Amino acid sequence: MKKTTILALAIAAILVIASAEPTMAYVLLSPRRTWASTPVNVPVYNVGNSTINDGSGGVVAVSGAIKAWGVVTSSATSQAAVRGQAPATITLNSNGHICTGSCLAATLTGYYSGSRINDADVYTNTKYKYTSSKETDGCSGEYDIDGIMVHEVGHVIGIGHSNVAGSTMYPTVSSCNFNNRTLEADDLAAKNDLY
Repeated sequence: MKKTTILALAIAAILVIASAEPTMAYVLLSPRRTWASTPVNVPVYNVGNSTINDGSGGVVAVSGAIKAWGVVTSSATSQAAVRGQAPATITLNSNGHICTGSCLAATLTGYYSGSRINDADVYTNTKYKYTSSKETDGCSGEYDIDGIMVHEVGHVIGIGHSNVAGSTMYPTVSSCNFNNRTLEADDLAAKNDLY
């Protein structure tokens, strides 16, 4: 009788665990920091990336894509990024001397006082070829600039890399992978934790 009860309890525990909400594995930047208010303006420098043949070098596509976070506004700007000075700016045509290895892009979020972010700039590794949602010629070994910048803007708003494969904030992506354009439950949990 005791073995049957223990077995029934074990099966019940497994069923409860299996039906529970998915475990979140997001990571926030350390120390935890946010912008003082939302929406956070993250313009895209209007000198686009020469490998993106959508008419704007990816500027228009990225300006639209990063709004997926729901706490970000964006447009094109003629002002290049100035480190340590707002607004946060995305640069598609320069690695900023910080993204020179195998990284596709890098975000500087070190400009903060206390728990408030004052500036964060994104730079793109120009040794790779990119495509955007506005291109019409398909993808052949290129990286999706929309999804990459949605990921990078996650860093801009205070989110680190996730341990959940398939989430936008997961640290790696393959060429011609367009999944990072949309946020997964883990990404949304991180944003909601901060904002």
